[in-house]
Amino acid sequence: MQVKFGIMGLGGIAHRFARVLEQVEGVELTAVASSDKARAGKFANEYGVESYYGDYADLAADPQVDVVYIAQTHDRHYELIKLCIEHKKGIICEKPMVLTEQQAIEVTKLAMDNQVLLMEAMWSRFIPTFIKAKKWITTGLIGKVKLVQASFCFNFPYDPAHRLYNTNTAGGSLYDAGVYPIEFTTGILGENPVDVKAVATFAENGVDDYVAMSMKFESGALATLSCGLRAASSMNAYVYGENGCVVVYDFLGSHKVERYDKDKKLCEVYEAEFEDGFCYEIEHFAELFRTGKLESEIIPHRDNIATSRIFDIVQDQIHG
Repeated sequence: MQVKFGIMGLGGIAHRFARVLEQVEGVELTAVASSDKARAGKFANEYGVESYYGDYADLAADPQVDVVYIAQTHDRHYELIKLCIEHKKGIICEKPMVLTEQQAIEVTKLAMDNQVLLMEAMWSRFIPTFIKAKKWITTGLIGKVKLVQASFCFNFPYDPAHRLYNTNTAGGSLYDAGVYPIEFTTGILGENPVDVKAVATFAENGVDDYVAMSMKFESGALATLSCGLRAASSMNAYVYGENGCVVVYDFLGSHKVERYDKDKKLCEVYEAEFEDGFCYEIEHFAELFRTGKLESEIIPHRDNIATSRIFDIVQDQIHG
C-alpha cells in the first residue's frame, strides 16, 4: 500500500522531510499547503507535487491525502492536529506535538475517539543507535540506572522576529530544544518523571534562552538536562548505571554508541551509517498507518502527555 502524504507548513524542516520522503519506499508526497499559495506552488514544483493549496483546510479535505506531516511553528500544531482529525487524516506532527498537558490530553482523546493515527515526529527515537543504547540499558547491562545527562544547546543570534525567539510563535529554548533531551531521557528509561525542577535565563523580550532541569524517576534514576539558544554545549548524552555507563555520541542523530563497565573499560561499540535519520520515523509511521495502528509504541501518547506536563511545570517554575 502506497501511503500518500500531505505537508502543512513549508519551511526548512518541511524541505528536509520532503527530500527524505523521496528516498523511502511505499510513500509519496501528494499535496502541500502554505498560508501563501505562491510559496506552496514553488514547493510543489520543486518536488514534483501535483496539488498545492493556500489554505490548510483545503489540504485536510483532499481525498487523495492519507496522512499529514505538520511542519508549522509550535503555536499552530494544536489547531492543525484538530483540523486533520476532523478530516480523518493520519497525523505525524513536528515536535513538540503541543505546548500544554491540557492540549495533549485533548488531541489524544480526539484522535482515539475518531480512530485516527497520531504521532509526534521525534525522529531521534527511531534511529538504530538509540534503539541499541536502550536495549543495553533495559536488559541490565549497566545495572540500575542512577543518572542521565543530556543537553541540546546551540548559539543563535538574538532576533525577536525569528521563530526561535518570537513570543507569538511559542519561541524559547524549552519548546524548540528542550524537548529533545527530555524525550531522549524518557525514551531511554521507558518512564516519565515524578519530580521536575528548573531554572532559566531569559532573552531581552522575555522568552527563555537557557533552561536547566533536574528530574527524578520512580525507578530511582535522576536526570540533569539543559537546553539553550545562546551558547553551544556538548551533544553527547550519558547514561550511568551501577555497573557501567552508555555514551550516545551526538544524541540527536547519533551514529555511534559505546558501553563501558564499572571500571570504565570499553565493552562494546555500535555504529550505524545513514544519510538522514528522518527515514526511520517515516518508515515506522507509514507502517503504523498501513496496519491500522492508532499509536506508536516508540513515541506513545503517554510520553507526549508527560512531556507537555513537564512543559507546564517548567514554565510555572521559571516564570513564577
